[in-house]
Amino acid sequence: MKHRLLLVLAAIVLVAISGVALVAANLLGAQRIEDEGRAPTIDRPHADEAPSGDQRGPEGEFHRFRLGTVNGERLTPNRDDFAARTSVDGPLLLFLPATRSRPAEYQRFLGQALADGYHVLGLDYWNLGRTLSGTCEADARCYGMVQRNRFDGTRPSEFSSVTPAGSIVSRFRDAVAYLDDHDPDGGWGRFVQGDDDIAWQDIVVAGHSQGGGEAAYIAHIRSVRGALMFSSPVESRGPSHAAWMDRPGKTPVARMYAVDDVRDAFGPRITGSWTVLGLDGVDGPFRTDTAPPLAGADPHAILIDVRGRGKAHSLIIKDSTPLGPDGEPRMSALWQWMLHRFPTTADAAAPSDGAAPSDGAAPSDGAAPSDGS
Repeated sequence: MKHRLLLVLAAIVLVAISGVALVAANLLGAQRIEDEGRAPTIDRPHADEAPSGDQRGPEGEFHRFRLGTVNGERLTPNRDDFAARTSVDGPLLLFLPATRSRPAEYQRFLGQALADGYHVLGLDYWNLGRTLSGTCEADARCYGMVQRNRFDGTRPSEFSSVTPAGSIVSRFRDAVAYLDDHDPDGGWGRFVQGDDDIAWQDIVVAGHSQGGGEAAYIAHIRSVRGALMFSSPVESRGPSHAAWMDRPGKTPVARMYAVDDVRDAFGPRITGSWTVLGLDGVDGPFRTDTAPPLAGADPHAILIDVRGRGKAHSLIIKDSTPLGPDGEPRMSALWQWMLHRFPTTADAAAPSDGAAPSDGAAPSDGAAPSDGS
C-alpha cells in the first residue's frame, strides 16, 4: 500500500513539473516573438502578405506597422516600425536602432523629431546576433562588408548574409510605399523617386550604437541631408578601424554630428572612430553635461555626462533617458540642437554635392568610395 501511494505521488509530481515546463516554454516563446518577430517555419506557407498597422497616425501621432512578405520572403526580424509626420513637406528622419533593439524603445527622441517638423520613420532591420564591433573587432575590412550587406543585401559574407529583400533599402522602399498608400496626402512618396531611386538628399539618417554606425556608413556611400550618430560609430580598436573610414565619403563631415556619454564603456572605440572621420576637430570633442552648445558654435562631436540609472551607452537616446523636474528628457535641448543642424522646410536648399546614386533592385557603387572590401 505504501509503495502504491509513493508511486501515485511521484506521478503527480512528474505531471506538475511537465506543466510548469510547458508554461515556461510558452512564455519564453512569446517573449522571443515579441523581441525578434515570428520566424518562418518549414510548414508555414510563404504567400505574400500585405503590411499591417494600427489605426493611429501617422498625421500628428505615431503609426505602428509591420511590413509584409517581400517576394514570398518573410522578413526576420519584423518588429513594429514607427512613422509620423506633421506637415507634408518636411524632410525625413530615418532612424536605425541599436543591436537587438526596436524602434519602440526610442519614442521620446522620435517624438522630438516629429515636433521639429520632420517626417519620422523608425525602421526595423537585421540587427540580431552579435554586435558589429564584436563581429569585426580589429578586422578593418569586415565593417564595410557587414554594413553594405545590411544596407542593400549585396556582398554576403561569412559575417553577414542579409538578402536584398530584407535589406534596409528594400524595407525602406516598402515602408514608404505603405505609408504613401495609408496616408496619401502626407508627402511620403517624395522620398522614393520613380520605382527605385531614394531621395537621400531629403533624408537625415540617424541611429544608436550599431544603428548609428550604419547611419555613418550610409552617409559615406550616399549624399544625405545629414547624419546623427548616438553612442557611435563603435568601429575602432586601438590603431585599427573600419577601412571605409580612410576615404572621403559622399556626405561631407560638415553635415555629420555625433554624441556619446563620458561614462560609456565603449567610449574609446567611439571617439577613435570620430577622430578617423574628422568629427572631433582641432580641439577635440565639445564637452557638456546635457546643455547644447552656445549660439554660433557648431561642434560635430560632443561628449556629455547625463548621469542616470542604467548603461551610459543607452541613456543618451533610449526611452530610459533621465527626465528633468518638468518630466521631459534632460537630453531634449541637445536632441533639438542636433535636429536643427539641417533645414526642415521644403524650400531649403538641398545638398549640392551631386545626385545620389540609384538604390534600385540591382544597386551599383558607381563612383562611391570603396569600403575596403
